[in-house]
Amino acid sequence: MVFDTNTRPSSARIILAEIRKITDKSVRFVVNSHWHPDHWSGNEVYAAAFPGLQIIATEQTLHFMQASANAWPFRFSAELKNRQAAFDKEVSTGKQDDGSVLTPEQRQQDEDDLVTYKSFVDEAAGLHRTYPTLVYPERLTLYHGGREFRFMSVTGDAEGTTVLYLPKEKVLITGDAVSYPMPYVAPPPTRQLHSLRDLAQLDIDVIVPGHGPAFHDKQFLNLEIELLESVVNAVHDALQKGMLTLAEVQKEVQKAVAVEELREKFTHNDPDLETRFQSRVAAIVELSIREQRDGQGYK
Repeated sequence: MVFDTNTRPSSARIILAEIRKITDKSVRFVVNSHWHPDHWSGNEVYAAAFPGLQIIATEQTLHFMQASANAWPFRFSAELKNRQAAFDKEVSTGKQDDGSVLTPEQRQQDEDDLVTYKSFVDEAAGLHRTYPTLVYPERLTLYHGGREFRFMSVTGDAEGTTVLYLPKEKVLITGDAVSYPMPYVAPPPTRQLHSLRDLAQLDIDVIVPGHGPAFHDKQFLNLEIELLESVVNAVHDALQKGMLTLAEVQKEVQKAVAVEELREKFTHNDPDLETRFQSRVAAIVELSIREQRDGQGYK
């Protein structure tokens, strides 16, 4: 069983080659945690290599895949144009977006990144979207090969996200319900919070997140829970105070004691992670405002 199939078919082929070093057994099942393309763009590789392969996902995920698949090549192409324009501006002005001098090293890094992204866009345009063949609504349990596989539909950074729990082995594979070093979040935040609380109650020795290393405790899972709780509570307090603009609420939440105490636990004072943390908190604030105001946000 393979859980998620990467961002590109070429990446999936690399993983499959590594699997072949471990075993010559067939891949019988693929699991797609959710509909975001970095988690299922290699499906075609496994389907071609293993006739009779079953691809497992939630009913919701299949629906989202079918509704969005045709849009990805256009979105990726538009992003490539934006990246090319940003790079051209850097080169012409000799400065980065923040106004700092564009060093030769940074220029080379940005150029390499652009080349890599272009190769991704080209590959994405030609891949064959291969959809789940075995879908379930809320829960699915398989007994296979002497193992018990419990599939559960949760809210991660997408509704209908599949997490896989192996109770005997005490392994939890989360998709983007848990992601390192910064959590991904989708509306509504409290639904994701409830999902994470439920997962934290499982008897777990290993957590494999959607991004990042495997964890051998629940520390990062609990950090995600704390962050969502802290931001949601801070937004509630700000709204109760009658704050009238998004900027006011954002400022109030960013300085909230509970949120500030978590900042260093996520960033470890790394400048890049500091920027990402502030951006992620700001995104959760907007989502939480909409949830707490019945879908109404601030202009």
